[in-house]
Amino acid sequence: MSITDDKNKDLFLDEDEEVIVLKNEETGEEVEFTLVAMLEDEDSGKVYAYLEPNQPVEGFEEGDLLINEVVFDEDGNESYLPIESEEELDRAFKLFDDDYYETFGMHCDGSDGEDDEEDDEEEDDEGDEEEE
Repeated sequence: MSITDDKNKDLFLDEDEEVIVLKNEETGEEVEFTLVAMLEDEDSGKVYAYLEPNQPVEGFEEGDLLINEVVFDEDGNESYLPIESEEELDRAFKLFDDDYYETFGMHCDGSDGEDDEEDDEEEDDEGDEEEE
């Protein structure tokens, strides 16, 4: 996932940026991330953290985010768990993209959503022509 508009990216981050340190289980290396957003999926009740690396990380391009599920223990302490299924990752990304759209009037990829509606209408029109 990438946030393409740096100006809006700065607005999306809280002024009191929270730094999260995660340990790479494979290498043992600790990596600092900035918490960009924490959103709850009302359907599942799951909470997701959207994290941006503070330093270069292999496999991440500038603006990419790491999405983790957040689980709270009985004392309220947070644990960040990787998302295993592609379906859940897609749902978590859509949750972020919808929130981003509500905040900035555009999607994470910079589109305003109007093109998506026009594309859907064009596909519907093409389907109608094929049926005739």
